[in-house]
Amino acid sequence: MASETDLWTWIAEQGRRSALAMRRAISATHLVRRREAFGSTIVPAVGSVLASPSIADWDPEPDYFFHWLRDAAAVMRALVDLMQTEASDDARRQFDDIVRFNLALGDLDGAATARAGYHHATRAEARQFLRPADEIRTLKGERLLGEPRFNPDGTVDTFRWSRPQYDGPALRALACLHFLAAGEQPSRELDRLLRQDLGFTLRHAGEPCVGPWEEDSAQHYYVALVQLGALVHGHEFIDADAGRIAEQRLRFSLARHWSERHHVYAAVWPSTAASADDLVDSAQLLAVLDANLPDGPHSVVDPRVQKTQAAIESLFAREFPINAGYVAPALGRYRADRYFGGGAWYPTTLAAASLCYRSALRSGDERHALIKRGDDFMATVRALTPADGALSEQVDRVTGRQTSARHLTWSYAAFIGAAALRVRCMDERS
Repeated sequence: MASETDLWTWIAEQGRRSALAMRRAISATHLVRRREAFGSTIVPAVGSVLASPSIADWDPEPDYFFHWLRDAAAVMRALVDLMQTEASDDARRQFDDIVRFNLALGDLDGAATARAGYHHATRAEARQFLRPADEIRTLKGERLLGEPRFNPDGTVDTFRWSRPQYDGPALRALACLHFLAAGEQPSRELDRLLRQDLGFTLRHAGEPCVGPWEEDSAQHYYVALVQLGALVHGHEFIDADAGRIAEQRLRFSLARHWSERHHVYAAVWPSTAASADDLVDSAQLLAVLDANLPDGPHSVVDPRVQKTQAAIESLFAREFPINAGYVAPALGRYRADRYFGGGAWYPTTLAAASLCYRSALRSGDERHALIKRGDDFMATVRALTPADGALSEQVDRVTGRQTSARHLTWSYAAFIGAAALRVRCMDERS
């Protein structure tokens, strides 16, 4: 069909643009970030990944000039996908740089940061945004691995933020395992990082923490599932008995999220929500995608996952006026979201497309329909993407205008991942 060919042409071009844009956030050593009120100057180090290279001060765009573990893991996975198609070794080199940078973060000592006088260097009116020095001094070893983000120059983040977050090491481990599954050979640094992150995941499996949106601390479906995915895929790198115990704990925890009344997995447990609309969260789609379990509960073939995805799609099809014109809806995060207007996010909408393609790879009779549904989501993304291919964090739920952070690195990585899955679908179909 001409329309399918046209969409594929756009996906291929947007994939190239996304790869270029994503790479601008990796090792962005040419950028300088000055936070005058805090007396700090940040120059990104080799191997750092900026959540967004756009410099802003919540005026109104958010300040995302940080190295988030989650975003960096998404970039690592996208680089592995690029390794499969590129003729050069650039993606492998960048992947190795990110591994080394992440490994070095584990050697930081918060006491040194406290001694450096970050508090005194900050203007009096801005000190309310700083973490207490006593908290900074505790950041060493295990405590560092629960940090959601760092400065891209490889120093400790001194700002108040939601912590701890126990999915970062699991996501990083999954990225390393994706690298190995692609047939790549591990470096000593990758082996150390992988074992470190799997060990941390074993020790904190199922513990309450801040969720993927860095808001409330609770039992999050997303966190438990990506932890489970890391342990399942990384079983060869961990003690068998410890891995079995942690896996059983996570599977028990995840099973509690099923709502027999509403026929969806709840994003948070326990929950007092009165409707399916208030139980679900698009982070659950990201969880299924990132964990990539081979089969069974919480995989793409789980009928309960499919019902949950259908509920999420139905929610945003009704909630967002922009979706009146799309076959597949642009997805936000959750119903009550009001962050920058609570609009539709590129990563969540692309996650829905990716899950359709991954389901198609494991399906028989419904294969063509699943590919078509994935294409419908990609067509929605196309409609919300400007001619230059720039991807922000989200778009306004009414106007479709891009909002929040510009050039969100995670959005570009998510597009690369979705496009790679579609290529696999087309290759296997032919």
